[in-house]
Amino acid sequence: MRYKHIIIVGVTLILIVSLLSGLLYYFNQDKCSVGSFPCANSTKCILQRHWCNKKFDCPGGDDESETECFDLNGDWDNIYKDYLKPQTPPPTCESVKAPPRCKFKQCLVTCHEQEEIPPNFSVNVTAIVMNNNFLTHLSANVFTNYTKLQKLLLKNNSIFHLEIGTFRKQTQLENLILTKNYIREIHKGLFAGLVSLQRLFINENRISVANFSDFENSTSLGWLNLNNNSITVKKLSLPYLPVLDQLYLDENNLEEITETLFAGLPKLKTLSLEGNRIKSIHKNAFQHFENLTELNLSYNKITKIESTLFQPLISIKKLSIGYNSIENFPVTAFDTLKDLRSLGIEDIDLNSFEKNFFNLFPNLSFIYFKRFQYCSMFAPKVKKCRPISDGVSSLSHLLGKPVLRAAVWGISCVTCLGNALVLWGRLTAKDENRVLSIVIRHLAVSDMLMGIYLLIIALEDIRFRDNYYLEASSWMSSWSCTFIGIVAMTSSEVSVLILSFMSVERFMIIAAPLKSHRALTPKAASSSMIIVWITGITLALIPVIHWRSSTRFYGVNGMCFPLHIDDPFLIGWEYSAFIFLGLNFIGLFTIGYVYTGMFASIWRTRHATPLSVGDSEFALRFFLIVLTDAACWAPIIILKVLALMKYAIPPDLHSWVVVFILPVNSAVNPLLYTFTTPKFRERLNGVKFRGKKVLDN
Repeated sequence: MRYKHIIIVGVTLILIVSLLSGLLYYFNQDKCSVGSFPCANSTKCILQRHWCNKKFDCPGGDDESETECFDLNGDWDNIYKDYLKPQTPPPTCESVKAPPRCKFKQCLVTCHEQEEIPPNFSVNVTAIVMNNNFLTHLSANVFTNYTKLQKLLLKNNSIFHLEIGTFRKQTQLENLILTKNYIREIHKGLFAGLVSLQRLFINENRISVANFSDFENSTSLGWLNLNNNSITVKKLSLPYLPVLDQLYLDENNLEEITETLFAGLPKLKTLSLEGNRIKSIHKNAFQHFENLTELNLSYNKITKIESTLFQPLISIKKLSIGYNSIENFPVTAFDTLKDLRSLGIEDIDLNSFEKNFFNLFPNLSFIYFKRFQYCSMFAPKVKKCRPISDGVSSLSHLLGKPVLRAAVWGISCVTCLGNALVLWGRLTAKDENRVLSIVIRHLAVSDMLMGIYLLIIALEDIRFRDNYYLEASSWMSSWSCTFIGIVAMTSSEVSVLILSFMSVERFMIIAAPLKSHRALTPKAASSSMIIVWITGITLALIPVIHWRSSTRFYGVNGMCFPLHIDDPFLIGWEYSAFIFLGLNFIGLFTIGYVYTGMFASIWRTRHATPLSVGDSEFALRFFLIVLTDAACWAPIIILKVLALMKYAIPPDLHSWVVVFILPVNSAVNPLLYTFTTPKFRERLNGVKFRGKKVLDN
């Protein structure tokens, strides 16, 4: 089979590259990648966004521990520290026969697999724990006998109905947990009698109507958790609660914060409104919040912040307003926040901020930005700044991991050397197929540009070694970064355009040789290549011209290549999607389609049509070249689609795509040009023949 050598060499090269990349990636996973952190007593790593998100991702739950999350979660889990702590001296409970699957310990009773509250507990019982049972409703007399009850845990049942007066006899109840049930409405009278209640957890239900007028003027209620419900502003009634200091309303349907919504909560210390639909906040919404120490407004739809909104918050220590759509953020809004210790402004562009702005907060210990380079630009004196990476770089290095540095040097050297040899061979040796030689010379030039791009990145990495955080922002906003980004974009687009052009041209000759399609002349081939280069350079320059006031299209990360995977909606994301999901996908689809048709035609007509050996071998050899490009671009297209769908792309995977997958075809192509050409085989056979003659003599 005359194609056997081509197939063996091409497939072997592709398998070697794939195996090498897989092994490097696998052996590089002995430690957590940049942007992720290890779980205690486990090999599992979790992304930064999953750390302290109030969901247990680590096997031991240490990602939500108080030690790790004291900044993010405050005191949210302190409720459980003394929840079941024995009283001193403990009360006495007369001996009673425990119901099936219930246990007594002093005056605390714990039950499992129950469908109702057992009626025969001791009248002196002080704590009932019935988590994970099958309760569906609570009648008005279910707790009548338990007047000494202080703690009631009914978490994770199926309770959908509470009768009015259910707790009318529980005047000593201090803690009530109704988390993870199916309660839909809270009306006046439902909590009547709970005059001593200190903490109410009714989160993760289906509440749409929430009337808490039963607690009006309560001097005990200090903690109210309503997270993960369906509460709206119109259906929420919060009366005057003089001692309430913890209010959680995360993941509800609040659309605004009115002037009077929280007016009856003068002692509030923590207010969390994360993950609602808040679009507007009245300028006097926090007018009487002198005691507020923590305010969380992140993950909403806020577009405007009044300059005087935060002025009453003289005691605020933690403020989270990230992941909103705030435009023209007023810097004067922070003027009075002198005691601020933690500030979350993720997903907010700070281009209008002065670089020394955050020096106004001498106690600032934690800050969370949209981009990791902001840490060095705005907050070099803050102890803990996030994010620490953009998926490629770290605070210390342009290329955050040693294996990435080795890959950049290796691929750049192989790419430059291989394509230089191809150019030298094509320029010095006579080739009967001048059209093929012209096209491959231009393809080699475009691939060499990718090698030059990587070489510049490798040199810049050496220049920034150990102090990248000082230069990150200036580097990414520099015209040097923009220039090498243009070089890389030109290289990739010219390569795709040349491959697409030659695929169609070969298809016209090979698949339909009897339809008077003439082969391309050298002059036409040269003219076509000039048009391809003009198109590729224009595509690379358009974003620079359009966003001429900003260099951020190419400066999205330290690699200066605008894939927009780690943050898919940065400046120019539409153009990035147009290039990588539009033009490149169309190019790859065209290549795949015409080669399918081409080889189908060859298979049908190889015995009947006098197809030249050169055309056939070129088609097969060119197919292997195209396959390497598809193997590189297909993952990028898939990741781009996932990123636009807001799927979290692991930072380490992003860096691997930029550093290794993107340019590897530029390094492989020269090998395919060399090892699969008839002349190379002839020279190789000639060397073997001469060697054999020498041995024979």
